[in-house]
Amino acid sequence: MGAAPVHVWMPPEQGAPTLLCLHGRGGNEHDLVDVARMIAPGAGVLAPRGSEPQGPGGWAWFVHQAIGVPVEDSFAACRDALINWLDLAVVEYGITAPMTALGFSNGGMMAGALVAARPDRVNSAILMSSGYSLSDEIMAPGGLAGRRVLICGGEDDPFHSVETATIGAARYRGAGADVELIVEPGVGHTITLAQVQAAASWLQRR
Repeated sequence: MGAAPVHVWMPPEQGAPTLLCLHGRGGNEHDLVDVARMIAPGAGVLAPRGSEPQGPGGWAWFVHQAIGVPVEDSFAACRDALINWLDLAVVEYGITAPMTALGFSNGGMMAGALVAARPDRVNSAILMSSGYSLSDEIMAPGGLAGRRVLICGGEDDPFHSVETATIGAARYRGAGADVELIVEPGVGHTITLAQVQAAASWLQRR
């Protein structure tokens, strides 16, 4: 594979897990670091930058046709490159795997795909404003069976509607995942304190 992506690495306190943070479209590797620390104080943080340039100074995890609709070849290639790097990063940093992925929007789609493809590296996912359906090809590897997935979204999100989240949750359940769906009234395409607290509680029940 090519060079390692630009990334943030913050080691965990002794005995604490590591969260893999995947930012949203147009974001960067720093976006979810504070959110991860709020969800799991003391946890390690591994936060790579997406490989696809997106707007001035921003990045994405794959080329997309529309919001929530990836170009499948791009998605698969970017997923595989990220997996190859994770295999190296786990060894280099001594990370205890599998990890939980925290993904926002575009990054949440990649988080779900990682669980499906390599549950030995990433075996659960917190999807913030990101309960988008994944294709049969992405879900086909079977790693979602028995895996925990939390989907959080806002009732007024113009990019990730309640219908989108509900359909996506059903797709994950159909692939065998244990899914919890939280829809927060009056909230748009963002991460709220209530969602962070729900994610912290969900993670503690792991």
